[in-house]
Amino acid sequence: MLVSSHFMITITVISYFYRSGAEDTRPLSWRVDVDSIAVAGCQEVTLATCTVISEKTAARVSWRLGSLSDSLKPSSNNVQHLDGIFTVSSSLIAVPTVQMNQQLVQCVITHDTRKAEIEIDHRIKVHYPPQLVTVTPFNDPSYAEVFQCEADANPPATDFTWHSKHVTIPNDAIEIKGNKLYFLKLSSDLNGVYFCNASNMYGAGVGSLFWHQGKKTEDYHSEL
Repeated sequence: MLVSSHFMITITVISYFYRSGAEDTRPLSWRVDVDSIAVAGCQEVTLATCTVISEKTAARVSWRLGSLSDSLKPSSNNVQHLDGIFTVSSSLIAVPTVQMNQQLVQCVITHDTRKAEIEIDHRIKVHYPPQLVTVTPFNDPSYAEVFQCEADANPPATDFTWHSKHVTIPNDAIEIKGNKLYFLKLSSDLNGVYFCNASNMYGAGVGSLFWHQGKKTEDYHSEL
């Protein structure tokens, strides 16, 4: 099921070019738009659109996609308006994946009025539920031992719950504060597995910790 929220991020640049020492008042402008949130595993969506507005002649717009060249599909649209203005846009179409998040792509613009290419960096943004949840030691000398639950998620996980099958927590030996599990004292009756459930608006993941008094703790993380 597609979960999306509409918003827009726009970066717009207007550049005036020169001819024979005199300023040409016809601007060349470009922008990169993101008009909706892409959610991993959903249907095909537009991840970004690069648009160039020019006069007299149309610009040429392409993308440098790097490692995403086999995953993203550019789609172009060219319009010549009656007043002599050209609008050229190129969109990146794909089914979003977790691996696409924060990957760098470049919109590349060429125009008759520019000697060099214009390159616009853009990082793909994809939202996804927790994929990997880990429980690791956290240094806090105020307590006997502390463990922290972390999750790979976008947006970051904001809700953390803890539970154990062998002991009810919290109790007089264990405190819970958000994503942290605090051992107030160490005793063998606390031996066992502790589970952390981390969630954001798209879903949840579970990580676990095997704790045994006097032995090195083990992190049994989950990966969805």
